[in-house]
Amino acid sequence: MLSTDAKQESMMKKIEQVVSILMEEDSLFKEELNYSKIVKHLTNLFAENLSFEEFNNISEQSLKNRCRGIMSTELMAGMLDDLTPEEMAIFDEAIKRK
Repeated sequence: MLSTDAKQESMMKKIEQVVSILMEEDSLFKEELNYSKIVKHLTNLFAENLSFEEFNNISEQSLKNRCRGIMSTELMAGMLDDLTPEEMAIFDEAIKRK
């Protein structure tokens, strides 16, 4: 039986590989997201929401898709932080119309 630290390290290594691939495929991820912070964030999210066994049973493609979605959300959240109050009001109004 692996210790919790060993499980966390195993998850992190798998996530590091996926994040590296995604950052190479999409330069916006590489430019706008901090590699270490996003790996830590993803590792924490998966550790909090899935058992080690569930995480290990996720296919590589599924893990890549999940990480891409989370990274995209983080990227969008970062962009919203840069909006002025007026721009944010316009954005909010556009979202409400959808």
